[in-house]
Amino acid sequence: MKNFKDISYLQMAYSLAEKAKGWASPNPYVGAVIVKRGIIVGYGYHEKPGKPHAELVALQMAGPLSRSSSAFITLEPCVHWGRTPPCVESLIQVRPKRVVISALDPNPLVFKKGVKRLRQAGIQVSSGLLEEKNKYLNEIYLKYITKKLPFVAAKTAISLDGKIATKKFDSRWISSRQTREYVHLLRGEYDAIMVGISTLIKDDPFLTVRHRNWKGKKTTRIILDSRLRFPLNARIISTLSQGKIMIFTLKKASRKKAEALTKKGVDVVFLPRSSSKVDLQEVLAWLGRNEIASVLVEGGSLLLTSMFEQKLVDKIFLTISPKLIGGREAPSILQGDGADCIKDSLVLKRINSFQIDEDIIIEGYF
Repeated sequence: MKNFKDISYLQMAYSLAEKAKGWASPNPYVGAVIVKRGIIVGYGYHEKPGKPHAELVALQMAGPLSRSSSAFITLEPCVHWGRTPPCVESLIQVRPKRVVISALDPNPLVFKKGVKRLRQAGIQVSSGLLEEKNKYLNEIYLKYITKKLPFVAAKTAISLDGKIATKKFDSRWISSRQTREYVHLLRGEYDAIMVGISTLIKDDPFLTVRHRNWKGKKTTRIILDSRLRFPLNARIISTLSQGKIMIFTLKKASRKKAEALTKKGVDVVFLPRSSSKVDLQEVLAWLGRNEIASVLVEGGSLLLTSMFEQKLVDKIFLTISPKLIGGREAPSILQGDGADCIKDSLVLKRINSFQIDEDIIIEGYF
């Protein structure tokens, strides 16, 4: 019976944590619930970096009722100073009877230290309940905090025969209006959107988050552009108030063009190595160092192919539309030389699928 109640309270804590999706990055999504004599006396979640952590929000709501209570937290309380004080000390101060933690924090600064500190203070601690739920909710944070690299998701729409555009590179629209609305909902969960320069020149997109659920959401737009072909009159420049625009280019690119773009408010990053094309691993490492914890790659075909071939994609959202495009020259989602044998194919795992209008959305991991 106790375990059933613990699960119920943790489920509530997770429903709170999910409210932070897309807002709390690069921090994890965390929820907390304080219970005393079977009554919920406090609850909260970590909204954004710099804001109070979930435990503190819940404790402040509970006030004096926190003493001798049970605290249910989705992630191990932090023990170090960051933008906010360590949560574990706030818990110890109010002396709860027990703390139920769903998952340990893989951050080396915290891992098992929060649990140890609570136990040293004489507080009963248990962990591991609904741990799998945390792995899915915090998949972005888990990769970022352990590898200092952003979690990479690829998103693309294809026809039944695997084409992402016609032979004349027309792709508007393969997917339905309802599916495109879902894509804007999806965009808001990521720190940045990435495309190649050819996609920017061809489609002239805004790459903004335009969904009613993400009012005020700012997203960094990343353009890979080895020769700085970025048009000075591109529509995306008018959307700087909705997020940074960052161009990654090579050392040999025009400094004059870079200066012109910088004057318009665009950030230009010259990669240090000499190469004929942008080094994707170098770009991801730079993003990780600068606290961009997740990237949604939206195309085009050459960028997606390079990402897949270098095994840099963690997750894919694939929209399959009931259309047949055909044409040898029509680009597909995966170009290049391709696999020689079926055993060398890229295989999706943990697949989930659902339908929007007449489109089928497949979500899977590599």
